[in-house]
Amino acid sequence: MGHGQVDNLLCWSTICMDCRILVSTFGYGTPYLVSLGLSPELIALVWFAGPLSGFIIQPLVGAFSDKCTSRMGRRRPFMIIGGLLVCLSMVSIAYSKEWAATLCGKKRSNSPLDDEEIKKMAIMIAVVGFYILDFSLNAVQASIRALVLDIPPVYQQEAANAWAGRMLHIGNIVGYFTGFLDLLALFPFLGSNQLQVLCIVAIIVFTLSLLYTCLNVKEQIYEPVDNDPRAIRYLPSPIQKICNVQFFSWMGWFPFLFFSSSWIASVYARTHSTDDPDYFDKSTRYGSFALLIYSWTSFVAGALIPQITPTSPSSKNPFTIYNIYIISHILFALIAWCTLFVNTVEQSIILIGSFGIPWAISMWVPFALVGEYVQQEDERQIEENTDVRPLNNNDIEQDTCMNLEHSPTSSSTTSTLENEEKFAAGMILGVHNLYIVLPQLVVSLTSSMLIKLVNDITHDENNDKFGWVFRFGGIMAIIAAILSRYLDDLHVCRR
Repeated sequence: MGHGQVDNLLCWSTICMDCRILVSTFGYGTPYLVSLGLSPELIALVWFAGPLSGFIIQPLVGAFSDKCTSRMGRRRPFMIIGGLLVCLSMVSIAYSKEWAATLCGKKRSNSPLDDEEIKKMAIMIAVVGFYILDFSLNAVQASIRALVLDIPPVYQQEAANAWAGRMLHIGNIVGYFTGFLDLLALFPFLGSNQLQVLCIVAIIVFTLSLLYTCLNVKEQIYEPVDNDPRAIRYLPSPIQKICNVQFFSWMGWFPFLFFSSSWIASVYARTHSTDDPDYFDKSTRYGSFALLIYSWTSFVAGALIPQITPTSPSSKNPFTIYNIYIISHILFALIAWCTLFVNTVEQSIILIGSFGIPWAISMWVPFALVGEYVQQEDERQIEENTDVRPLNNNDIEQDTCMNLEHSPTSSSTTSTLENEEKFAAGMILGVHNLYIVLPQLVVSLTSSMLIKLVNDITHDENNDKFGWVFRFGGIMAIIAAILSRYLDDLHVCRR
């Protein structure tokens, strides 16, 4: 791998890390909104911004950036605009009370400030800020993922996505660790409370890394691409198979992402009195510590596991990228069902930490497979538009691979193939993201019904309702493992 190629991988990876640092600040979101006086029901609507932005923004940014002919490149303009909005939204969230007081003071300059009016204004500013942050962060992330697909050749897709995954895990670690620090004591000149200082630090790191990436990643200027919106009906078979797996995989992951801290708190409540004035703080710290262990585990796994996968499809090494993906789903299911045997906080921390292994694989394998497919399509179309060159064994294998991928079924037509070819990196990532966002919506509804069912059956506040949500996720992971077996027929397409 050349020096410049390594630099590019580090550029994409660095910005991925900083996106995770920003995402980790969402851990302060709920307590902050509660401090503003927002009800739990309305807080749930605020966090609906996550799936909503993923459902809308990532496909749109992907499609529009595919068509972008800016001299800056296809993805860079969206990264810059999204980055500016990220910074603005972070400031509005951190300083919502101060902004509210200023706005209300201008409206009522001849009378004392109305605390209730300031409170309502602060809530409105914070909620709008969270929505803008979600939408703009999704735009930046969509552009980053598209960059990783655009530039590295097929043989570097695994390395590029592995680096992106590693830096995502580092971002988690740095984000959670930074939240533990007393930032107000370290940087009192950056704000008057922990959240303000955390937001300013995150903005500085994010801005520097975004600037570094934009200056160092070399994009080509593209001619307009005619993407037919109806092409979504003709999703290429390899991508469709990956998306099917992703749907059930994330049906398993979202229960964990939603309720891991709540589950640890419920385990803590079984062995400690809830009358303890420090109960909430202690249970929250245990949850944060467990997630920190989980982040470290995912980082180590993300660094080591890609090293044991074979680089050649003819290798007899059983730890292929496909087998590892299947194993990750099975491992997730086993860990999820092990919650039946957890009785102490220490056990729950170990269990949460072990989720980092399948998480590292989920952040790497599917994106690497999508990236390889997109790059193979790009190379195939380039070859079709250039002079015919002598075939060697690799060419024959590549041509056979493409024919297999695009061979029409009994119901396929030539127009289907044409529509498949119209997919570019941004659009494919946008569609792929839909299969991640939709499970979030489904799990939100399903988990609520499951928790209510467990409560109605047990009539016990300290029941294992969150554990049963985890186990539901384990069942979904088994379905994902079964579907992952059908990805193995794509191995002939890998170099």
